[in-house]
Amino acid sequence: MKTEEDQITVYTSKSDLLPAYFKKIWDYRALIWVFAKRDLKVKYSQTVIGLGWTFLQPLTALVIFTFFFGFLLDWKSDGIAFPIYVLSGLLGWNFFAYSVNAGTMGLQESAHIIKKIYFPKSIIPLSKMILGLVDLGFSLLLLIPLLIYFGQSISWKIVFLPIVLVYNMMCALCLVFWVSALAYKKRDLFHLIPYLLTFGIWFSPVFFSSDLLPEQYRYLLDLNPMTNVVQMWRWSLFDFGEMKWIWAVNFLIVFLLFLGGSYLYSKRESRFSDVI
Repeated sequence: MKTEEDQITVYTSKSDLLPAYFKKIWDYRALIWVFAKRDLKVKYSQTVIGLGWTFLQPLTALVIFTFFFGFLLDWKSDGIAFPIYVLSGLLGWNFFAYSVNAGTMGLQESAHIIKKIYFPKSIIPLSKMILGLVDLGFSLLLLIPLLIYFGQSISWKIVFLPIVLVYNMMCALCLVFWVSALAYKKRDLFHLIPYLLTFGIWFSPVFFSSDLLPEQYRYLLDLNPMTNVVQMWRWSLFDFGEMKWIWAVNFLIVFLLFLGGSYLYSKRESRFSDVI
């Protein structure tokens, strides 16, 4: 149990520095698992199929996208089976969308805890991300029968998948931190997030190839970091496509925005309990 003296040190000038803030997150890391376990139980409580929903949700999206865009519109996927193309795109996008949506709403859902005890508030979106990783794991299992059926092999470049996942996580946390830090008083942006995510999938090559766009406009698609994430998932899993220099540029930009968002979030999180 922290003494009064220990609690005072939390608010010293050192706590304004990012390394000190990241250290506090590490010190409170056990809470990430506590909140994640709680949310996992709540998410699937009073449901008939429980964790089966983690299969059903990506499977439904896969069937719909494959039927309309692969079968009816006959969109091409450049030599890879269309269902595999779609599901490999959904892996990164669904994880991003869930982490952003749950992470931005998590502060309001945990308001009763935030007002009672101190802990780094970034623990909340990080715990939501654990649930996103659970869903991601089940989606990867869904990919296995498709690989067997279509005879698709896994590339050796799968060793780069952890880096892709880190980039995927940074993209989500970057948006969560900036939105939470800027909109904690006026919550309109929180309500806009689901709509932005709904439209965002149409600007990321999840179920379509960038070759469908005129060549002079394809660079606009590459400016979207989630385009890079989706392409990097396919590249690391199936050696699909080529590594692009824009990936490194966007990675650096997202990393800098992540650091800036983390800093702003850490500076303003002490005010969250007063307004949520």
